[in-house]
Amino acid sequence: MIGSFLIGIGGMIFLMAAWVIIQSLWRKSFSDYLSDEDVLADRASCGNCGCATACERKRKPIATE
Repeated sequence: MIGSFLIGIGGMIFLMAAWVIIQSLWRKSFSDYLSDEDVLADRASCGNCGCATACERKRKPIATE
């Protein structure tokens, strides 16, 4: 019982640490093109064109009706 709990807590700590490392490496790679504290947020509208710079596409507004 306690072993499963510790595995779950350890897994969550591992995932959070991995996410911090990913964000840090991404920040170093694209430091010239970041405008948001969440470094992966600027890639949300990426069309996977292969360019190594910030995506030139603008986010399309969500239509509300």
